[in-house]
Amino acid sequence: MSRRVVDSRSFYSAMMSVVVVMVASGIVVPHIDLEVLRELGLFWVSSLTLGFMLARSYSSLLHARLYGSLTPKLTGVLALGLLVVCYVLYTVLPPIAYPLISVLDGFSSGLFWPLMQSLLVHGVDRRWRSRALSIYFLVGNLARYAGYQIGSVIYVYLGPDRIVYSGILVLISHLALYSVVSPGRVAVQVKKTGYGFREIVGEIRYVRSLVPLFFIVGGVNGLLKDYLFAYVKLITGYDEPTLRTFWSIVGYVGLGLSVLTSHLHEALGKTRLVLMTSTVFTLSVTALAFVRNPILVYTALSLTIIGVRTMRPMLRGVASNLTRRPETGIALANSLSNMAAGLMPFIIGLVGLVV
Repeated sequence: MSRRVVDSRSFYSAMMSVVVVMVASGIVVPHIDLEVLRELGLFWVSSLTLGFMLARSYSSLLHARLYGSLTPKLTGVLALGLLVVCYVLYTVLPPIAYPLISVLDGFSSGLFWPLMQSLLVHGVDRRWRSRALSIYFLVGNLARYAGYQIGSVIYVYLGPDRIVYSGILVLISHLALYSVVSPGRVAVQVKKTGYGFREIVGEIRYVRSLVPLFFIVGGVNGLLKDYLFAYVKLITGYDEPTLRTFWSIVGYVGLGLSVLTSHLHEALGKTRLVLMTSTVFTLSVTALAFVRNPILVYTALSLTIIGVRTMRPMLRGVASNLTRRPETGIALANSLSNMAAGLMPFIIGLVGLVV
């Protein structure tokens, strides 16, 4: 580890953040999804993802500029502060306002998560970026599913009204910690330049072969964010604590098996095999339109998660090495994936509404 980590402050700031913020997200977001489903219906759940992801897509590109003009500390504090504001608004406004709040939520996330990924790739040796991103996404998703289970405990023992408040306390604590331990400009050796949106978007030519995969993986990942959680609620009838437990178990299984497919890519160099297999697994999501049995739903979701969780870090690692600056590759991968993640649930929700 010591030979692979070249900037420990950047590396550990990113890893600490992905654990704490994903736990907070796992506590709060499922509850918001089910509140919107209960009050407004499944289509409006898809609007949560649309607003969130389109705002995140824009601010993912903005992050690449702020990364060079502000310190990672200030950018991260700004993003975390906005996220705290979002969670506070969820407690004081009715569900009809949640799609608008999700736009601000997405903007803050678009600043924060590419920043964490940029810190990570700056913090490790160039040859270890794909592996480090795989670990980062694995740890983050484990933390998110742990948050689902923590939310179940809060729901049962403290009541549903305490769920969002718990997420706020977690985020405020992390905001204070991040402001102390995160690196400044010198630590990550970022120089202020005139690197604008035109230059950032222009570097898409270096990753054009990855664009179709960005859209496939991003679209399915968007379904996993809000829409499928609410959809599974409708077809299984589980209450919120049971559904949270079900979803976290599916997630743990999918993540565990994705480690095996990642090993084929990293250790054995079977990139083509991994891409083909992971694409098939990702498209297993289509089976959910035809099955109702919880075991079959469980299987389809697990296969989908294997595919998505394998391909996301691999595609970002490749993109960060293809562009002239690693943070630009990260920004483009996030932006294109987020556009697809917002549009796919909305289109499916709109079709379901019409049909």
